[in-house]
Amino acid sequence: MHSKLTALLGLALQAGSAFSKPHPPASETFFNRTIYTPPADGRALYARIAELHTGSLLVTSSLSGDGIFEGELQAFPLWESEDGGASWTWISNITDQVNGWGMSAQPALLELRRPLGKFKPGTVLAAGNSWSNNGTRIDLYASTDKARTWEFVSHVAEGGRPNTTNGATPVWEPFLLHYEDELVVYYSDQRDPLHGQKLSHQTSSDLLTWGPVVNDARFDEYLARPGMTTVAYIPPIDKWIVTYELPVGNSSSHGSNYPVNYRLSDSPLTFDSSPSVEILITLANGTLFAPNASPYVVWSPSGGPNGTIIVSDADYSQVYVNTKGGAADAWEAKDSGHPAAYSRALHVFEKKQDLLVVVGGDTFDGNGVGALTLSVESVTSLLGEETGPGKPPGKGKGKGPKRGKRNVV
Repeated sequence: MHSKLTALLGLALQAGSAFSKPHPPASETFFNRTIYTPPADGRALYARIAELHTGSLLVTSSLSGDGIFEGELQAFPLWESEDGGASWTWISNITDQVNGWGMSAQPALLELRRPLGKFKPGTVLAAGNSWSNNGTRIDLYASTDKARTWEFVSHVAEGGRPNTTNGATPVWEPFLLHYEDELVVYYSDQRDPLHGQKLSHQTSSDLLTWGPVVNDARFDEYLARPGMTTVAYIPPIDKWIVTYELPVGNSSSHGSNYPVNYRLSDSPLTFDSSPSVEILITLANGTLFAPNASPYVVWSPSGGPNGTIIVSDADYSQVYVNTKGGAADAWEAKDSGHPAAYSRALHVFEKKQDLLVVVGGDTFDGNGVGALTLSVESVTSLLGEETGPGKPPGKGKGKGPKRGKRNVV
């Protein structure tokens, strides 16, 4: 499988669908740089990004389509950029080494900056959902050579086969956070009979053994299905924010079937006790607009004394910003200049914290740009809406996911 995927990615590089030679742009900011273009019957989705202590960037995504894997097990490809995202080189695949199921979907990336158990600073961690008709497993892998090679570490959580029907018991969508002396793995959890789906996390101080399941978001309404956790820290107010989508049966909120919600907490381990707040934007005509599905959250110090909370969704090119420390009435929509995509990822550079990275692939329904692309833009310019190429707010809609099929890509 490794050789086949390597060969296909190599062909893509030769064809110019990914950039293998550095060519820094005239500016640190640019829009819609192609990392990888799948073959005609393939798709790149659910992009994820991590910045290493060296300043290099890593990007991975789910890939699907027979033209990529040719009947072999799925894997997560890794690309690296050493010039701020201007050019990209494929460096490895994260493959399933233990289940015989493949790395099916929903990758996550993180570099350790402090030791954790036997794992030294600089270790790159990757998690993902490995599944088959026998079950779903959130598995953790580690690399000690800057993501060139990978070793299985542990099973974090395990559930039933992939099935979004309420009453089924799979697990989905890991997100990684190194907090204090533990790794926190957040995920969507259908195993609790009291809830169609809830948000959970587990922690580990050695990456080998995992603590009990802890609730992050659950609702009395059984049909509520909070999903797709992402977490960020907001230093000026010393709070943590979690974002998630919140479909509830056949209901909708201001036209959104998967409205984006968030919670603020003093600790990233205690979100369950905080109220759930929906992100709502007041438009110029006074009506309310609700972002839809697969949110991602980051924070930048640009934008005033509280900095700026930045959230992406699945259906629109725009991002949603809050410069008031997460106040419910302070959300605004800003054009990102980057196409809508299913589960776009955001990142703020560690040393140049006015620079925002947006990376995404196809839309859930497959009517997007198709390629895995990345943009880098100034948060200051974003707040002033001095953006580059892209569709204006409200025009980048990507036809949100069909109900009942949210978690299976």
